[in-house]
Amino acid sequence: MDVPHDAPPGARPTNRSRPPRRRLPGLDAVRALAIVGMVYMHVSPTGWLSPAPARDTPAALEWVQHAVSGRSMSLFVLMAGISVALMTGGPAPLDGDRLATARKRLAIRAAMLLLISLCVDQLSGMNLSILEFYAVWLLVLIPLVRLRPGTLLAAAGVLGAALPAFCFVVLNYGRTWAISPMNTAGAEPAFGLTLLLNPQDWLAKGHQLLLGGGFQTPYAIPLLLAGLAIGRLDLRSPAVRGKMACCGALLVAASWLVSWVALVPLGAERALAAMMESTGGPMVQPWASVLTLPPHQLYALSIPMAPMMTGVGLLLLLAGLVTLLERPGWQPALRPLTAAGSLALTWYAAHQVFIERVAGDPPYAFTLFAGMAVFAFVVSPLWLRWIRRGPLEWLVHRVTVMVAPDRTAAARHKAG
Repeated sequence: MDVPHDAPPGARPTNRSRPPRRRLPGLDAVRALAIVGMVYMHVSPTGWLSPAPARDTPAALEWVQHAVSGRSMSLFVLMAGISVALMTGGPAPLDGDRLATARKRLAIRAAMLLLISLCVDQLSGMNLSILEFYAVWLLVLIPLVRLRPGTLLAAAGVLGAALPAFCFVVLNYGRTWAISPMNTAGAEPAFGLTLLLNPQDWLAKGHQLLLGGGFQTPYAIPLLLAGLAIGRLDLRSPAVRGKMACCGALLVAASWLVSWVALVPLGAERALAAMMESTGGPMVQPWASVLTLPPHQLYALSIPMAPMMTGVGLLLLLAGLVTLLERPGWQPALRPLTAAGSLALTWYAAHQVFIERVAGDPPYAFTLFAGMAVFAFVVSPLWLRWIRRGPLEWLVHRVTVMVAPDRTAAARHKAG
């Protein structure tokens, strides 16, 4: 997404004076990896040069499929929380009029993303896009931007345990909750731009965004809060990055250990296998499975999944790409990756339409994914040499600043 630059370390939370903010290219690199992973999931290649039946998918492609399943979306969600923190001041949170303006801009950005998502749905023929969820997540975070990092992390920990348990109960004991209701006429609700003309379908769409799409919103909330807390820290400080990398490693290790204990000593692996072999009655998962990691459990029904991906994000973000891209020698080498991350909104929308309208029906070959990724990595740096933002990023930014201008900055400029 088009994300404003973060505030420099040492900046004071004041409305009177803020120095220019520089972008952290490492964040764009992580954002690009998340988008590339989601593109891979949408392609789901079954062959290298030509598509094959799903049962004949090469082992290497199956391994990648399992590796990115849910994880790329998790990084995307974590980055959404970090982005909101940076939009509202980063380590020096905005206050007063500038905070009010920032909140208005977040709301406008959410509305723009929803409209873009409906356009993508209309063009691609899909009825649900991650951009619609992203718009909802922005609205969820608006009232929380003044919370302290400790409070946000505590809330993320509590909800990271409670919400997967809630989703587990809904899926296993109340499946009708997880199914979006029909509209008042008893038909499937409208999607795309036609949804705007059918208010009788808005309730069904709201239900879909809250509980549909594989419980994406309940799963996302702990990661959003963790990302918002991370974005409130001084990401330019090597000491802060070192501590958070250590925390990330501990989170990854603890999450894996909890999952192993649930699978082996607690018997979740045997119980899940027996459930899959059962042919009679409703399939209800064992409670121990809520403590396991994918692929043994759906990512939204896994208590260790959110802390695991927070840890991966911390290691990848802080110990890895942010630090690496502070070294001048690596910046040109990884320029295609960081440039693609700067155009993440454009590429995400474009790939959805391309797959549905140009690539034909599935299954797809790995060459389709590789071609799309190479195209994005080649075009992105060339585009940014001439224009500062991608097409959709420019549109969202332009509308946002027109509807909610920074009046305090304009007043300072006029006074100067």
